Amino acid sequence: MARRLKEEYEKWGLATNLERTKYVYMGEGKGSLKFDGREEIKPCTECTYLGTRIDQLGDNTTEMKHGISQTRKAIKALNSIWWHKNITTYIYQTIIQRILVYCAEIWQIPIRVINKILCTEMDVLSGSARKSRMERIKNEHVKEIIGVKGKPDIIYIIEKKRLQWYGHIIRMPEERIPKLIMDWIPWERRKRGCPRKTWM
Repeated sequence: MARRLKEEYEKWGLATNLERTKYVYMGEGKGSLKFDGREEIKPCTECTYLGTRIDQLGDNTTEMKHGISQTRKAIKALNSIWWHKNITTYIYQTIIQRILVYCAEIWQIPIRVINKILCTEMDVLSGSARKSRMERIKNEHVKEIIGVKGKPDIIYIIEKKRLQWYGHIIRMPEERIPKLIMDWIPWERRKRGCPRKTWM
């Protein structure tokens, strides 16, 4: 796959700097990738590609935690204008929500992370409604105050984005690299035990 990517780059007149290029190996037995017995690409444990963090576990947990932390930073940065109810919903939908769901198309979300994402969303809405956790107000009441009751929550939006991306890949020609990766079956047997529950 790496050799094919290099060939595709060369067709478009792009050069690959193999001295600065690294790859993330998922699993055991990592080693350098060699081209023609001379050039090689060294492995690393984590990288950032188009703003998305990828680690060797391959479960997107690092990326999701980073998205949640970036969302909380944005909330603190906007704290001075956060109390104006007329613009709170617009700020939430255009800035906060976009940060939280960035690159969500490729996420495989465990249940524990779903709860963290929903808590982050409710922290935003509670803050804009001027309600604290100490008051023990139900989430539905907070949503009613803000005016978003009955509207889809953040998890619904993430699932919609993932299904849109899945449909986009399915419609691709068979020779496209994203579709080849989606349909790829590893030749090694997986370890014993129940596979983790994912969206696919």
